Parts: sequence; structure tokens; C-alpha cells
Amino acid sequence: MSKLDASNFIYLDFYQDNVFEFILSQIYNCYNKMLNDYTSIENNENLIRNGLHKNYLENNQIREELQLIPYLFDTEVELYNEDDDSVKGRTDIKVYNAIERTKNTNSYYIIECKRIDGTNELNKKYVSNGINRFIENEKYPSFKKANGMIGFVVNPIDIEKNTKYFSDLKFHQFINGFKYSYVSNHTTTNSNDITLYHLMLDYSSKINTSSN
Repeated sequence: MSKLDASNFIYLDFYQDNVFEFILSQIYNCYNKMLNDYTSIENNENLIRNGLHKNYLENNQIREELQLIPYLFDTEVELYNEDDDSVKGRTDIKVYNAIERTKNTNSYYIIECKRIDGTNELNKKYVSNGINRFIENEKYPSFKKANGMIGFVVNPIDIEKNTKYFSDLKFHQFINGFKYSYVSNHTTTNSNDITLYHLMLDYSSKINTSSN
């Protein structure tokens, strides 16, 4: 179960409740189920995400067990530019409350997924193709002033040491027993303040090394 101390945060509009922290906590529980169920996992960002989504976040029995019934999870959803009908990006995971969505279609969270292997190459992509998509021209919108990122750790690395590469990330433990959760606060190019949550999920013990 998640816990929240709103006094730790600068941007408090969203933190009147801990809905997003609860959702992320249950995604973490799905990750643990995935580790238990899978004998091996391909070293592929989309396949890891698809397995997490298809077999757990879309599994009605697990959704009920984890109290996720009010929430819906979509993958590869297209986001459109405001000025025309062109696509500006595709979300890894889009999360929304089913009832709330009937009142406001803009009310959702975005979770961007990126592989992490301890190399500068993937660390840079976590920033350029991940964090910056929320900050630079708000390619990914932050309706609730909060979104998330998941680092799929595919090599057995010192996660805490590697995370120091991302200077904006600050440790924030809201999942009992899990020590690789972080938040970062940002001001976008459109002068909006947002918070990003980060989970570093270690899949390295299950990665099919022949796919490296």
C-alpha cells in the first residue's frame, strides 16, 4: 500500500490525494507477478511493456485483486497537435479513470517506458526520449501536473548508482519495501510546473541474454 507525505513536494495541486501513487504501486505489484510468472523476457522495450499490459493491467482477475477496476490502461495511444491533426507522439501507457473520462477526455496520466542497462547511451535516451517529452514543448501533456516513467532495467547493475546520472531525480519511497522510486520536478518550456514519478524495475534476472 502506498503512503504519501505531501509536505515533501513543491507542486501540491495534484497531491490532495494519492491516486497516481496507488496506481504506480499496483503496477509495481504487477511487475512482481511478471517476474514470478515469466521464465525469460526478451530484451525489448515494447515486448516488456506489452507483457506487463496484456497479462496484468488488462487481466480482469488481477485488476480486481489489486483494486484497479476503476482504471483503464491503453498502450501506443496517438497524441495530436493542437494546431492541426498531425500526430505529435504515442504514449507507452495511458491511464485514466473510466468515470472521470466520461466528463473530461483530457484527464489522464502518461507513463513512458525506457530500457536501462547502465550505459550512457540508454541513460541519455531516458532523458532525451523520455523526460524531455514531458518538458520540451509539452509533447506529452500533464493534465494533472503529474506523469510517470518506468525504467526497465535489463542488465544486473547498481541501480542506485546508475540513477545518480539523472541529477533531477530525488529518492521518494512510496512503495513499502521498494527502494528504487523517485520523483523529479520540472518547469516546461510553456512555463508549467510538473512532477514526474520514476520507477526503476529490475528485469535483469529474467532477460534472455541471447536477445542482447
